[in-house]
Amino acid sequence: MALRASIALLATLGCVGGVTPAQCAIDSDCGASAFCTQGVCIDGTRTCPTLQPTFSSINSRFLQVGCGVKNMNCHATASASIESGPSFVGNPYATLVNAPAANLRGSATRLILVKPGDPANSFLLTKLRLTATADPMFGPGQPASAPGSTCAATLAVIEQWIQRGAPDD
Repeated sequence: MALRASIALLATLGCVGGVTPAQCAIDSDCGASAFCTQGVCIDGTRTCPTLQPTFSSINSRFLQVGCGVKNMNCHATASASIESGPSFVGNPYATLVNAPAANLRGSATRLILVKPGDPANSFLLTKLRLTATADPMFGPGQPASAPGSTCAATLAVIEQWIQRGAPDD
Protein backbone atom coordinates (compact mmCIF):
# COMPACT_ATOMS: atom_id res chain seq x y z
CA MET A 1 0.00 0.00 0.00
CA ALA A 2 2.81 2.44 0.86
CA LEU A 3 4.54 1.59 -2.42
CA ARG A 4 1.38 2.44 -4.39
CA ALA A 5 1.04 5.73 -2.52
CA SER A 6 4.66 6.59 -3.32
CA ILE A 7 4.18 5.78 -7.00
CA ALA A 8 0.98 7.85 -7.10
CA LEU A 9 2.76 10.77 -5.42
CA LEU A 10 5.64 10.59 -7.93
CA ALA A 11 3.19 10.48 -10.84
CA THR A 12 1.34 13.49 -9.44
CA LEU A 13 4.59 15.45 -9.24
CA GLY A 14 5.40 14.60 -12.85
CA CYS A 15 8.31 12.41 -11.90
CA VAL A 16 9.39 9.15 -13.41
CA GLY A 17 11.58 6.77 -11.47
CA GLY A 18 12.06 9.23 -8.61
CA VAL A 19 13.49 12.00 -10.78
CA THR A 20 12.16 15.48 -10.13
CA PRO A 21 11.29 17.72 -13.10
CA ALA A 22 14.31 19.82 -12.12
CA GLN A 23 16.61 16.84 -12.81
CA CYS A 24 16.30 14.43 -15.68
CA ALA A 25 18.10 11.80 -17.68
CA ILE A 26 15.70 11.38 -20.60
CA ASP A 27 12.86 13.42 -22.11
CA SER A 28 10.12 11.31 -20.53
CA ASP A 29 11.42 12.29 -17.08
CA CYS A 30 10.14 15.80 -17.82
CA GLY A 31 6.56 14.96 -18.77
CA ALA A 32 4.67 15.58 -21.99
CA SER A 33 5.29 19.33 -22.32
CA ALA A 34 9.06 19.50 -21.72
CA PHE A 35 12.33 17.86 -22.72
CA CYS A 36 15.55 16.95 -20.95
CA THR A 37 18.91 18.49 -21.70
CA GLN A 38 22.06 18.40 -19.59
CA GLY A 39 20.08 17.03 -16.64
CA VAL A 40 17.51 19.86 -16.63
CA CYS A 41 13.92 19.92 -17.89
CA ILE A 42 13.10 22.70 -20.37
CA ASP A 43 9.48 23.65 -21.07
CA GLY A 44 8.43 23.17 -24.70
CA THR A 45 10.03 20.94 -27.31
CA ARG A 46 13.57 20.77 -28.69
CA THR A 47 12.63 22.87 -31.74
CA CYS A 48 10.25 25.09 -29.80
CA PRO A 49 11.46 25.76 -26.26
CA THR A 50 9.35 28.07 -24.12
CA LEU A 51 11.34 31.32 -23.99
CA GLN A 52 11.10 34.76 -22.46
CA PRO A 53 12.39 37.75 -24.47
CA THR A 54 15.54 38.00 -22.36
CA PHE A 55 19.07 37.06 -23.25
CA SER A 56 19.36 34.74 -20.25
CA SER A 57 16.28 32.76 -21.35
CA ILE A 58 17.32 32.64 -25.02
CA ASN A 59 20.85 31.63 -24.10
CA SER A 60 20.03 28.94 -21.52
CA ARG A 61 16.99 27.42 -23.25
CA PHE A 62 17.90 27.84 -26.93
CA LEU A 63 21.54 28.67 -27.72
CA GLN A 64 23.07 26.38 -25.08
CA VAL A 65 20.61 23.59 -25.93
CA GLY A 66 20.00 23.74 -29.65
CA CYS A 67 23.13 25.16 -31.25
CA GLY A 68 25.48 22.27 -30.73
CA VAL A 69 27.28 23.97 -27.86
CA LYS A 70 28.05 20.61 -26.29
CA ASN A 71 29.08 19.09 -29.63
CA MET A 72 32.35 19.62 -31.45
CA ASN A 73 30.71 20.22 -34.82
CA CYS A 74 28.56 23.29 -34.21
CA HIS A 75 29.02 26.31 -31.96
CA ALA A 76 31.25 24.77 -29.30
CA THR A 77 34.47 26.36 -28.07
CA ALA A 78 36.68 24.28 -30.33
CA SER A 79 34.48 25.00 -33.32
CA ALA A 80 35.27 28.66 -33.80
CA SER A 81 37.13 27.68 -36.92
CA ILE A 82 36.67 28.64 -40.53
CA GLU A 83 34.03 26.00 -41.24
CA SER A 84 31.79 26.63 -38.26
CA GLY A 85 30.13 29.60 -36.70
CA PRO A 86 31.13 31.52 -33.59
CA SER A 87 31.34 29.80 -30.23
CA PHE A 88 28.18 30.08 -28.16
CA VAL A 89 29.60 28.33 -25.08
CA GLY A 90 28.77 29.94 -21.74
CA ASN A 91 27.69 33.55 -22.09
CA PRO A 92 28.02 34.40 -25.80
CA TYR A 93 26.46 37.87 -25.50
CA ALA A 94 29.57 39.70 -26.76
CA THR A 95 29.99 37.10 -29.51
CA LEU A 96 26.48 37.88 -30.80
CA VAL A 97 25.45 41.46 -30.09
CA ASN A 98 26.95 44.06 -32.45
CA ALA A 99 29.37 41.36 -33.62
CA PRO A 100 30.31 40.98 -37.30
CA ALA A 101 29.24 37.78 -39.06
CA ALA A 102 31.75 35.97 -41.27
CA ASN A 103 29.18 34.51 -43.74
CA LEU A 104 31.83 32.37 -45.41
CA ARG A 105 29.34 30.48 -47.57
CA GLY A 106 27.26 33.41 -48.79
CA SER A 107 27.82 36.59 -50.76
CA ALA A 108 26.23 39.09 -48.34
CA THR A 109 28.80 41.21 -46.51
CA ARG A 110 28.94 43.59 -43.55
CA LEU A 111 26.47 41.50 -41.58
CA ILE A 112 25.92 41.83 -37.84
CA LEU A 113 24.86 38.73 -35.88
CA VAL A 114 22.48 40.63 -33.58
CA LYS A 115 21.83 44.27 -34.41
CA PRO A 116 20.05 45.79 -31.38
CA GLY A 117 16.66 47.26 -32.28
CA ASP A 118 16.85 45.86 -35.83
CA PRO A 119 15.71 42.24 -36.10
CA ALA A 120 15.34 42.48 -39.89
CA ASN A 121 19.08 43.12 -40.19
CA SER A 122 20.20 40.63 -37.54
CA PHE A 123 22.03 37.76 -39.23
CA LEU A 124 21.12 35.36 -36.40
CA LEU A 125 17.42 35.58 -37.27
CA THR A 126 18.16 35.41 -40.99
CA LYS A 127 20.10 32.16 -40.51
CA LEU A 128 17.39 30.64 -38.29
CA ARG A 129 14.67 31.50 -40.81
CA LEU A 130 16.47 30.08 -43.85
CA THR A 131 15.13 26.71 -44.96
CA ALA A 132 17.80 25.98 -47.58
CA THR A 133 21.04 24.13 -46.99
CA ALA A 134 22.78 26.49 -49.44
CA ASP A 135 21.49 30.04 -49.87
CA PRO A 136 23.66 32.07 -52.30
CA MET A 137 23.46 35.25 -50.21
CA PHE A 138 23.46 33.93 -46.65
CA GLY A 139 24.89 30.40 -46.75
CA PRO A 140 23.17 27.44 -45.10
CA GLY A 141 20.14 27.81 -42.85
CA GLN A 142 20.40 26.88 -39.20
CA PRO A 143 20.43 24.56 -37.44
CA ALA A 144 22.63 22.84 -40.01
CA SER A 145 21.02 19.46 -39.37
CA ALA A 146 17.51 20.82 -40.05
CA PRO A 147 17.47 24.33 -41.59
CA GLY A 148 14.29 26.25 -40.82
CA SER A 149 13.17 23.87 -38.05
CA THR A 150 13.11 26.51 -35.30
CA CYS A 151 9.46 27.18 -34.58
CA ALA A 152 7.78 30.53 -35.22
CA ALA A 153 7.13 31.14 -31.51
CA THR A 154 10.85 30.83 -30.69
CA LEU A 155 11.79 33.12 -33.57
CA ALA A 156 9.19 35.66 -32.43
CA VAL A 157 10.68 35.79 -28.92
CA ILE A 158 14.21 36.25 -30.28
CA GLU A 159 12.90 38.97 -32.58
CA GLN A 160 11.15 40.66 -29.65
CA TRP A 161 14.38 40.61 -27.62
CA ILE A 162 16.33 42.15 -30.51
CA GLN A 163 13.59 44.77 -31.08
CA ARG A 164 13.87 45.74 -27.38
CA GLY A 165 17.53 46.57 -28.01
CA ALA A 166 19.02 43.10 -27.29
CA PRO A 167 19.82 43.87 -23.63
CA ASP A 168 22.10 41.57 -21.64
CA ASP A 169 19.35 40.60 -19.23
